[in-house]
Amino acid sequence: MTSQERKPARVNPTDPTPVYLQIANDLRAAIEEGALPHGAQLPSLRAMERDYGTAGGTVRRALDQLTAEGLIYSRQGQGVFVRRPRRVLRDGSRRHVRAARPVGIGPMEAEAAAQGFVRSQEGITVAPESAAGDVADRLAVPLGTPLLRRDMVLTLDGEPAALASSWFVAGLVEGSPITQPVTVPGGVHGELMRLFGDLGDAREELLARMPTPAESTALRLPPGTPVVELLRTIPAADGRVLEVTRFLFDGARYRFAYTVPMS
Repeated sequence: MTSQERKPARVNPTDPTPVYLQIANDLRAAIEEGALPHGAQLPSLRAMERDYGTAGGTVRRALDQLTAEGLIYSRQGQGVFVRRPRRVLRDGSRRHVRAARPVGIGPMEAEAAAQGFVRSQEGITVAPESAAGDVADRLAVPLGTPLLRRDMVLTLDGEPAALASSWFVAGLVEGSPITQPVTVPGGVHGELMRLFGDLGDAREELLARMPTPAESTALRLPPGTPVVELLRTIPAADGRVLEVTRFLFDGARYRFAYTVPMS
């Protein structure tokens, strides 16, 4: 069913719910049920005025509500479109278990492939940096310690879906593939295990927020789309922190799952 074929729900004048929210609720339900799929173009403003029997300002207010929720976005001169992409599940409990993925394949690539996505790393840059602020605290090193920073864009099916920045103590990874602006064969963590043996348990912290303008541009986010920031620390078996990574995920492209011990 296309957006042109779909019959909108009638506005109920006796309902205490404001009319713009009735319209927003109707469109949201159609998006969630798949009647308005990802990428579908909504009818024109004039058509929605006619179909809902209300003024254009009311319809625009409903569209503003759905834009703020990240469900629709506007293209200048083209119209309003649905943004409801399929989400990849990021399982924080199992994704780094080496026995759960093919040899030589990184955890993110394996996880995405198992769900029918093609994931890749693009725009990899590597640069020296001095330890400061939160990164120095998480690495447990003095301020000014020489670090190595790796930045990249993570894509799903060719579209930017996340940004990642990782920090390492420079002296610990010197001479390894981690210092090169390329994808590390088998993943960075495989290389860390080669260098330092078994790794300790990683710690991840999540927070949701709205993106900065630069982040929106880098991830090509429509207005109203939130991001999920994830901070991860990975230690060696002896407790030394080997890596700190800050991910910035497109909030519309990911689901997060964790197994929580109950005893």
